[in-house]
Amino acid sequence: MKENFIIKTDGSKHVITPKNGKKFELEELQEYVGGYIEVIRLNNKHNQCMIVNENGKLYNLEHNAEASIIAHSEKAIFDSDFIVGDAVIINYEQLD
Repeated sequence: MKENFIIKTDGSKHVITPKNGKKFELEELQEYVGGYIEVIRLNNKHNQCMIVNENGKLYNLEHNAEASIIAHSEKAIFDSDFIVGDAVIINYEQLD
């Protein structure tokens, strides 16, 4: 299993762990991205997903270049699409 981490809009990455030590709860993920969540499945062998703010583009959140690169490399979003706001990458098994 790969590490869970948050990608900030400035490109920095920080390892995160579930508060309960097992699975991330909805409220916890909402705190990380600053609102309602959208789950983007990554097409990698690690069974990971990217969690972003569902309304990030409506709120004009800052472009997240690093998260966009990852999403494009995993063919998880269209070539013309992009990620905004902070993004969390976790293993699917850690979703509550």
